[in-house]
Amino acid sequence: MGGLSNIKKILLLTYGCNLDHSNINYLVKDRLSPFEIEWGNIPKNVDGKRNVLFQYDVYDANIENNNKVSDIYFHQYLISENHLNAFEYSLSKLNKGMNTCCHLDARGHIEIEIDHIEYSARTLIPIDKKTIIILLDEEAEANAFIRSQLHLLPAELQYLIVDYKLSYDEQKFKMKRWIQQILLMCK
Repeated sequence: MGGLSNIKKILLLTYGCNLDHSNINYLVKDRLSPFEIEWGNIPKNVDGKRNVLFQYDVYDANIENNNKVSDIYFHQYLISENHLNAFEYSLSKLNKGMNTCCHLDARGHIEIEIDHIEYSARTLIPIDKKTIIILLDEEAEANAFIRSQLHLLPAELQYLIVDYKLSYDEQKFKMKRWIQQILLMCK
C-alpha cells in the first residue's frame, strides 16, 4: 500500500464551443461514477493501480450548453492512469472540444477593469506549464453579456491562451486586450 504522496492530482478540462454534452454526460456516468469518492475524503492508503485523484471540468463557450454540465466539476474520482488515458481517448473520439490535463490545484482567477467595469476569468495551468488557459467566468456582472455572445465569435476569441512565463500584470494586459477585442466584435 502506498501513501498520499503516491497520488497524482489531475484535472482534465474539455473546452470548446457547442460540445457534445450528451456524450460527455454518458462518459462521466459510465466511466467515472463507479470510482467517485466523497469530496475531500481521500483514502490514507491507495493501491498501486488507483492512484490518480481526478476531477473533470467542461467549459463550453455557448453558455446555454455550458449550464448542462455545470456540476461536473464538483465530483472527485480515484482512478488508475490507464483509466485516465482511456477516458481521455474516449473524449477525443466522441467530442469536438479540446482536452487538456491540468494540475488539480493550479486553478486561479484573474480580474481586470475596462472603463470602470470589472471583468473576470478563471485560469488553469496545463501540466506541461507552457501556457495558461483563461476562460471567461460568470462571476463578474459585466461578463454576462460577453458570455451570451461568446459562441457567436470566431473560435480564437472564445478563450485565451497565454505564455506561462508571463507575469501576472502581463496576463492581465493580455486579458484586457482580449476582452476589448470581444467587446468591439459584439457591438
